[in-house]
Amino acid sequence: MEKIFKQISLISGDTQAKIAPERGALVTFLSINDTKILYLDTQTFDDLTKNVRGGIPILFPNAGPVRGEPYNLPQHGFVRNMSWNIVGQKENSITLQLQSNKETKLNFPFDFEMLLKVKAEKNKLIHCLTVKNVGNKPMPTAYGTHPYFEIPQNDKQRLRTNIAGFNPHDTNWMKQFDNSFGNPGLIVIQMPGKEIRLKSDPNIFKFIRIWHQVGKNFICIEPWTRDCFALEDPNQSLWLKPNESVNLSIVLYAKIIKYST
Repeated sequence: MEKIFKQISLISGDTQAKIAPERGALVTFLSINDTKILYLDTQTFDDLTKNVRGGIPILFPNAGPVRGEPYNLPQHGFVRNMSWNIVGQKENSITLQLQSNKETKLNFPFDFEMLLKVKAEKNKLIHCLTVKNVGNKPMPTAYGTHPYFEIPQNDKQRLRTNIAGFNPHDTNWMKQFDNSFGNPGLIVIQMPGKEIRLKSDPNIFKFIRIWHQVGKNFICIEPWTRDCFALEDPNQSLWLKPNESVNLSIVLYAKIIKYST
């Protein structure tokens, strides 16, 4: 089933971004100095029966798969498929809101409120999510983000990063992989034509997940608060007390460079 989703533009000088509130508050586009930073598969974006491949999906309440216990949740949660309300908007920023409802509580029996502020600045995109437990019992989460960075398949071996344990030159790019690494806090990603810096708090976002598909012109470098299956283990989840909030922010910096190996 196809649907035309409205995309709202955020502009700050040479930095341009787009976001689709009805499609899970997905940041669909980011360019700096006319160079694309994010990948988007438009066919999956337009098809309601598919999960979007591209942009910056929001993974809540869980990043990664679950095995059904104690919550019956889909991989990467349900928020990425929900429509968000616009509660504030400027030329270079937007604030969106999402609240739990009867449907979300069927499989995740907690009351929450989420505020997402996305702001374009010079050479930068700020993606700031605040999650609040508005219920009367502690609420677990294993939140993550899922940026798709555009890079041709043939250029993947030319990546350079500061992620310990990940060596792009020795990676078999003709095989799909999906692996976890420690979060250095500020990730530097160099690729032909651009350098991207991804900043997150390593005390909150404890893991970086790297996912690659053969023949697809993207690589996902994803800050996760917890690793796969965390909601199944109370000791691994990130817990919010009643009335407690947590700030889950990432910042993308990018510059266009002449880069060669």
